[in-house]
Amino acid sequence: MVENVKDDASLKNEINISCNVIVVEDNEGLSRLIEISLKEAGLNVALANNGKQAIDWVVNNQIDIMLLDYKLPDMSARQIVESLRERQFEIPFIIMTGHGDEKLAVEMMKAGARDYMVKDGNFMDLLPLIVKRILKQVDDERKLVEAEKRLLKLSHAIEQSPVIVEITDADANIEYVNPKFTQLTGYTREEAIGSNPRIMQSGKTPPEIYKELWDTISSGSEWKGEFCNKKKNGELYWEHASISPVVNSDGIITDYIAVKEDITKRKKIEKSLIQSEKLNAMGVMAAGIAHDFNNVLAIISGHAQLMEIGCNGNEGIINGLRTICRAVKDGSETVRRMSEFTRMEKSTSKFVSVYMVDVVKEAIDFTMPKWKDLAHASGKTYTFDIEGLIAVPAVLGSPSELREITINIINNAIDAMPGGGCVSFRTWEEGNSVYISISDNGIGMKEEVQAKIFDLFYTTKGMEGSGLGMSVAYGIIGKHGGKIGLESRIGEGSVFTIELPVATETVREEVSSESSVGIKAQNYRILVVDDVKEISEILYTLLSRQGYNVDNVESGAEAIKMLEKESYNLVICDLGMPDVTGWDVIKFVKSLEKETKIGLITGWADILDSLKNNDLGVDFVISKPINFERLSNLVMETLLKESQETVE
Repeated sequence: MVENVKDDASLKNEINISCNVIVVEDNEGLSRLIEISLKEAGLNVALANNGKQAIDWVVNNQIDIMLLDYKLPDMSARQIVESLRERQFEIPFIIMTGHGDEKLAVEMMKAGARDYMVKDGNFMDLLPLIVKRILKQVDDERKLVEAEKRLLKLSHAIEQSPVIVEITDADANIEYVNPKFTQLTGYTREEAIGSNPRIMQSGKTPPEIYKELWDTISSGSEWKGEFCNKKKNGELYWEHASISPVVNSDGIITDYIAVKEDITKRKKIEKSLIQSEKLNAMGVMAAGIAHDFNNVLAIISGHAQLMEIGCNGNEGIINGLRTICRAVKDGSETVRRMSEFTRMEKSTSKFVSVYMVDVVKEAIDFTMPKWKDLAHASGKTYTFDIEGLIAVPAVLGSPSELREITINIINNAIDAMPGGGCVSFRTWEEGNSVYISISDNGIGMKEEVQAKIFDLFYTTKGMEGSGLGMSVAYGIIGKHGGKIGLESRIGEGSVFTIELPVATETVREEVSSESSVGIKAQNYRILVVDDVKEISEILYTLLSRQGYNVDNVESGAEAIKMLEKESYNLVICDLGMPDVTGWDVIKFVKSLEKETKIGLITGWADILDSLKNNDLGVDFVISKPINFERLSNLVMETLLKESQETVE
């Protein structure tokens, strides 16, 4: 109303607003005076002397405010407003009248009038000020609506955000959390608000991180980092957080806002990549040592087999030599499995019927030097309780792999009893499964150690441990369709329990047999090629004792020289030799006019299967360490085949 307007300096110095005004007045003289007054105030003015003109102008032009004479020749101000509203035009308006009728003023204010002015002596002076005041109000209202829209949009964005948004007061009490918070943590909004973020702490994030966080944000800066937090149900999760202080106009921190992203999957991927890199490194190492290690095993196995041949029935020595050969075979299997493991490939070894009581007893024999001989020498005593070992059905599996796991658990049990102690064994059958438990009365394990015991590369033995033993055991048992579990208490000891499915069929281990048809060995010449002198000499001795005419050389170059001047029925060649390789020797043999049989030996267990599957033109492939009986049969079968081809 007019009486609310003060003609003072503060109003006259209002912010200059240049807008479009339409004056709807049927008194042409007054209309011109109003036009002059408003233009002097910097406003753009249009004139209309009746309602129809006013409506047409508003519909076709941009108008910010209307000055309406209440009573016009063709319609009233109210009718103009209603007609425009029907056309979806909501224009702010001021009513002008020649009579100060309070009832009329109330009516028009209810209709939406911004003000009501009487055409009296102060009318022309106050009009520009009133118009500008109304225009400013309208502009402020528009800005407020836009701000509310932006705020609503921001609110919707935060509510629907795929990341957590969390607001706390200056004392770190939660004031707001978005739905993503409740979805991830499991806490409801009601449970979270008023609480401290400490409810999510897992104890896994170092205290130094929290100190750095508070030092940063309390100084007014943004902090970014990662937390390992805990959900309401106890499950751990990782989040990346960006936390910033909110300050008021006086620069005082009033709140903190945190934007957090769940990075649990990323952390798992990172861990997987790290493990993959370790596996790649191990793969390179495994490939490098496989050949050399198998060469060493071949020498040990070869001499043991030669000694067994000359033992003349001494059972004690023969059993010892066979134990050496079995250990060599297991060592070779370990190299092969390491290669498979680093390539994350499925094992190619065949499963046979295995009796776990026999596996356990063999593992005890294998570890005897550690728990008996070495222990007694240092004044320690270990006892092994095997009364719980009872006959159980066979399982399908790899004897060497199951023996390796058992040996590993026994060694761990001994390590857990540095002053001596007892290792107990039990077997039993339940349902369609066979169970084996191995327990010790050692120092036991903490819960965090138990939680990681089957993790790849996890070890409690420092530089002495590889972190592969139990993770490999876990993988092997899983490959056998079984389970392995652990129970442990500090100061009481540990119990490893293995569950394996009962075999539904009997599969015997392949045993090489002598060829049913003999050959006259002295009629055949064999060339042995191996760059390891000891292996070359062992093969020479073995084959010579069987009656063959054997030459042996220690390089590919020497082999080619011999083949250029001598004729052989069979060449047994190592694959991996320096300079002139086994591949080179094979190519040269194939170039000769006389067909010569070829046997390939290799210490690279990881490529043995690919060699067998490729069309190399070789007659047999055998891996190191070499089983003499198998080699003898392969040689005999190959030469027998040659003699049959010659007859044909």
